[in-house]
Amino acid sequence: MRVNPRKTRILQVLECGGPGGTGNQVSAIVRGLDPDRFETTLVYNVRPGASAEEFERQAAGPSRKEDERRDGHAALASAAGACTCIRVPEMVREISPREDLSALLRLRAIFRERRPDVVHAHSSKAGYLARAAGLLAGVPRVLYSPRGYSFLQLDRSPASRRLYRTLEASVAWIGEIVACSPSEARYARSLGTARRVRVVRDAYLGQLPPERPPRGSGTPWRICAAGRLSPPKNPEAFVRLAARLAALRPDVRCLWIGDGELAPRVRALAAELGLGEKFELTGWLPHADALGRIQHCDVFVHYSGWEGLPNAVLDAFACGLPVVASDIPGNRDLVRSGENGWIAKDEELLFERVRELLETPDRRSELGRRGRTLIEKEFHVSRLIAELSRVYTE
Repeated sequence: MRVNPRKTRILQVLECGGPGGTGNQVSAIVRGLDPDRFETTLVYNVRPGASAEEFERQAAGPSRKEDERRDGHAALASAAGACTCIRVPEMVREISPREDLSALLRLRAIFRERRPDVVHAHSSKAGYLARAAGLLAGVPRVLYSPRGYSFLQLDRSPASRRLYRTLEASVAWIGEIVACSPSEARYARSLGTARRVRVVRDAYLGQLPPERPPRGSGTPWRICAAGRLSPPKNPEAFVRLAARLAALRPDVRCLWIGDGELAPRVRALAAELGLGEKFELTGWLPHADALGRIQHCDVFVHYSGWEGLPNAVLDAFACGLPVVASDIPGNRDLVRSGENGWIAKDEELLFERVRELLETPDRRSELGRRGRTLIEKEFHVSRLIAELSRVYTE
């Protein structure tokens, strides 16, 4: 008589669920794992202002098996999604001794009750708490994906960044680090205490849109950016860029897709610089709608301050747009100057590179095609799920 092997029990842990790169990637992982092989539980909290119910629905996905699309990319949904969702409200982003201790004890209790084979934590706070709780609860394997180390966050003071680096180093020896980009892996190794570091790159999470027809040199300029309106994404730099481009062409239109805590400041700066209808904030859009807006633009700008692996750049490449991005790790893992866009070391070079692409439609079409080819070859969801499945079952 044949005995079916026991499913591998996986706990996915994060404190920053909801709209945004980390929440979207973890949702895709939960939906994509084969329910015949893995029993998955999502242990989470959401960002302030995000809906826990919506995040759980996003993680669960529709009840159907994965289908392979004609372009070779795997659909996002699998049969079951997360079998269980457990919210831990005490697990918050900022350091809070009282909340952190409460979250640590709660996670330890969950781990002891669920007895997972693997805990995979995502983002800094969940990574610290889950590794400590996993050690206390005797979890056989604990994995950690930083998705942008906190000690790289330029909106924090030098003292705060040193504290975060010390905290990361203090638990890096627990389990394994699964970096989402080669640059993040280098930072993980620089901590000096990590026992094992590997790279499993994030995936592009949408369907590839149809290739768009080229836009001629006489059409109005359309520039866009996307992401959470928060300090890491540096949206004020995009507003300043929009003002300089508007001074060159009165018909320019600049678009930011997303929302966040800096929205009032961004609107005020756009009004101060006299952009009016030349600048638009869309708020959060469904992914398909966001791709539709990106596809009708000419150049994508991603002048962020720090990154793990920028999902917004993957979206832009999928839509066939060249990307001009800041000179930081994460961006440099995707944007190859002169091949699929440009890396800009400062705002002056950002302006020059964007203007150059807007004025040369053939060149921007060529760079955009190369970015799309990169997505088709290397960043599909089926690759992400296959790599993580191998990691989980080692």
